[in-house]
Amino acid sequence: MPAIYVLATASTSGRLTRHLKRAGFLCEVVETAQQIPVHDERAGAATVLCSTIGDLLECHHPSLTPVYYCESELSVEAMLQALANGAADCWAASMSAEQLRERADALLNRVEQKLAAGLHAEGDDQQAAARLSTLEQELQEDQRAGQSIQLGMLPKQNKVMAGYRFSRWVQPSLILSGDFIDYFPLQDRYLACFLADVAGHGASSALLTVMLKNISWRLQQKFGLPSFNSPGDLLAWINETLIGQGIEKHVAMFLGIIDTQDNTLHYSMAAQYPPALLCGPDGDTQLLQQQAKPLGLFSDARYASEQLSFPVGSTLLVFSDGVMDCLPSDQFADKEAALVALSQSLPEPLKIWSRLCESLKNLDDLSLLAVQRERSA
Repeated sequence: MPAIYVLATASTSGRLTRHLKRAGFLCEVVETAQQIPVHDERAGAATVLCSTIGDLLECHHPSLTPVYYCESELSVEAMLQALANGAADCWAASMSAEQLRERADALLNRVEQKLAAGLHAEGDDQQAAARLSTLEQELQEDQRAGQSIQLGMLPKQNKVMAGYRFSRWVQPSLILSGDFIDYFPLQDRYLACFLADVAGHGASSALLTVMLKNISWRLQQKFGLPSFNSPGDLLAWINETLIGQGIEKHVAMFLGIIDTQDNTLHYSMAAQYPPALLCGPDGDTQLLQQQAKPLGLFSDARYASEQLSFPVGSTLLVFSDGVMDCLPSDQFADKEAALVALSQSLPEPLKIWSRLCESLKNLDDLSLLAVQRERSA
């Protein structure tokens, strides 16, 4: 029996995986679809069991076959909604082990038939495909390896530090991404987070994200030293570092530092767009925006630091500019208003991300950094 990936948190996956194991399935629980190793479609598709409609939207890679699993009675309305959101099949907790195996076998047959049909169609183009150079094949393999390295550099999803939950999502327009997100503690009192958007996308921009990861480690060592006390100081140092490397790429960045003693967010920006959002527990939203030059171009650039309170139940949302391609209207002001309205209507960052992915055009890399101050138990 083939393995099935279960897209769920450790706390919610227990009953579902027990049901599948009784039916003879091998299960692996993942918290995000980005954790699933994807291969060329010829190698077959990975089956991903999703317990919510929103999770289906994460499984948009062609090598993933999403299946909706309903914990309760599977209604016609839920089934139609799941199929509309990309589900290849719908299973229910009420199904017996034998029924699940039958559904799995039928699904596997459909996927194999689709794959065989695709391979047959490709047979007519074998002569053209044979002309693909060894260099191009190696380039693809290198990019896949680079993608794995990039994903490995991202911080842990849903990481909780001192009562703050940090989450991140990155969707490259190609294989490699020029967007990068990181978050980490600074000494015992502070928490740092940043979203960086390297100009352009693809391999050259992705290489710079490796340097940004190295900058994360160096920031942890330098914070607290003279001229390294505020987000603006840190951005100035990053700017100087990038210019010193002679890299002809500029970087937009949001850098935030949370003081866990007084729950204050200190932040600075370098050409960050759109504005970051701090969504309060009562539905009010503050726009965080600054006029500043990008990193890596101007040696005389200066970066201001600002601060504001981070109340319990609030969520900080930072988007890369690729989000603007996912929003309606041709006017940037209208797009900004739409982004604020979306953030207010969907309080959970994952739901915001899923909604944005529905309008994904892959014109630019898209990323989201979310920081939630959790309510005490």
